[in-house]
Amino acid sequence: MRLAAIDLGTNTALLLIAEVADGRLQPRYEAEQFVRLGEGLERTGVIGSAALERLRHTLEAYREVLRAHAVEACVVAATSATREARNRQAVAGVVREVLGVELDVISGDEEARWSLAGALAAPGVPEGPCLAVDIGGGSTELVAGMRRSDGTVAVTFTCSLPLGTVRLTERCFAAMPPSPGAVAEAQRQIREVLAAITPPPAPVLVGVASTCVSLAALETRCFPLRAPVALTRTAVAVWRDRLLQMPTDAVRALWPELLAGRADVLPMGALLLHEVMAWGGWQVCYVSPFGLRHGLILRHLAHR
Repeated sequence: MRLAAIDLGTNTALLLIAEVADGRLQPRYEAEQFVRLGEGLERTGVIGSAALERLRHTLEAYREVLRAHAVEACVVAATSATREARNRQAVAGVVREVLGVELDVISGDEEARWSLAGALAAPGVPEGPCLAVDIGGGSTELVAGMRRSDGTVAVTFTCSLPLGTVRLTERCFAAMPPSPGAVAEAQRQIREVLAAITPPPAPVLVGVASTCVSLAALETRCFPLRAPVALTRTAVAVWRDRLLQMPTDAVRALWPELLAGRADVLPMGALLLHEVMAWGGWQVCYVSPFGLRHGLILRHLAHR
């Protein structure tokens, strides 16, 4: 069975086409486009016309890929930016018009739950209780649980935090590189939110999605990731300090193909990941090559 999932985030639109057999996913095609649905959202409360046009062009290109791969079904889900936008129906209208399917605007808890399921479906991810962290453009999802022997996931804790790379960069960093005062203010805001939550008892931290994957790729010089990457807190701190001292063009130049649409927000992502690791006392983050889009396919199978 060949299925597809499109994850419409605050910064990116991610496409996955996978073969499914015996409940296991075998990725066949993946693509990423930077639509930046969350551009200016915190200020205006709506997704702008330029972002909607970028989304339309991206989905039109994805539609041709879906046809070429003879996909049987495609699920499309939107997360933080669309959840918060007053004009979320405009996003749903573009999806319906271009792809002929209904958009599923999932809650923060659902996003966290299926990000964990997707992350743990990747071969080589450590077994046992864990906390998954998904640092997105508009929010950061935390979800604790473990994979059962039958492949399903038992969830013990979920939390969606209003801490995203696009949101915090627009709020705190007036220029790149940011001033020491701007970095300190961003840290203060992150720590204030985290301090209100008690870390769940999870010995393993699993990193999911773009920020974690980008840092793992920079550290290993490998992309796309073929297996989980053990990213130490020390390595994250080194990248945080390095990225926060660079202008956006210099960040992008580190790996233009990888960082083209996230060079301006990756410094904040590194700052966020390090703060999460310090908050929970984790020395290593195991970055999974799978994420929410893989979980969306598992969710589709579970609801059939």
